[in-house]
Amino acid sequence: MRKLTIFALAAIGMTVAAPLAAYYETSPSDDPLGDTLRQYGFQPINPPSNLMSVGSLYYVDAKVKDFKAICHADKADLEDAVVSSRSWEMQESLERKGRFATGVEVDLGWLFHDTANKSYVAKVRSSLTDVVLEEIPLGPNWAIFAKLMKKPECNEVAMQYIHAGGYVCQGQKILQATAEYKLDQDAESKLAAKTTNENIKDIVKLAVEAQADQAVVDRQGRLFAGAALKYGISMTPICLAPPTGRFQRVLPQTALGRVANFVLFNIVEPILPAQPDHVKVAQGPQEAEQPK
Repeated sequence: MRKLTIFALAAIGMTVAAPLAAYYETSPSDDPLGDTLRQYGFQPINPPSNLMSVGSLYYVDAKVKDFKAICHADKADLEDAVVSSRSWEMQESLERKGRFATGVEVDLGWLFHDTANKSYVAKVRSSLTDVVLEEIPLGPNWAIFAKLMKKPECNEVAMQYIHAGGYVCQGQKILQATAEYKLDQDAESKLAAKTTNENIKDIVKLAVEAQADQAVVDRQGRLFAGAALKYGISMTPICLAPPTGRFQRVLPQTALGRVANFVLFNIVEPILPAQPDHVKVAQGPQEAEQPK
């Protein structure tokens, strides 16, 4: 009877939540860059930065959007473990998907004398180039994880946040790239008859540096970000689970996956009977230990 009750509750939860998740899955997305990264198994890093690294331990919120560092891997441990490679396939895919919104706008109405274009504002888009992947094989990553969890400050914080409604995971792969900035094609066509390419380039450069707080460099007539940034991260396939957990903690890739995890972890798992001490769910690279 207890098992029937558990499965009934789980079925009710999925029946109510699945249509809502399906709606979000089929709704048009306004984040083509994030969609492309997820297709390759990466979670977008917003905003892009160089703060995240492979081997490090993170708390990830339930929506898999916010990453908070718990402990960073030692540089000495990463030196011989990290493998880097260019990814031409991903770069071509990102280029095919078009340009991505940057939030930067340029007032160009002053270039036009007709009333129709007096308030003309163009949007600056970006595309990713020089795509490089950094990865640590799961074996060496396990060794780094074990070393981190032996540190009291890492272990205690990891165990505290493992019950916070999200996930505690270790970075395994990171995508790094350099952004190239351009105006919308429509804007470029309109401006071609009004000013030179050099002037257009200077206008875009000033706008990006002022509004996005991003240094821009000119390379053979093209505008690039002054530094490469991390745009996506992929965690180890299995994240840390609580000592009493009955299910593996795997980061969801879709809205339906988030709903399924919510039902398993918040409805089904709490009402299951306690496991015998000799039976434990896989805890990721190493079983979680309660802080002493």
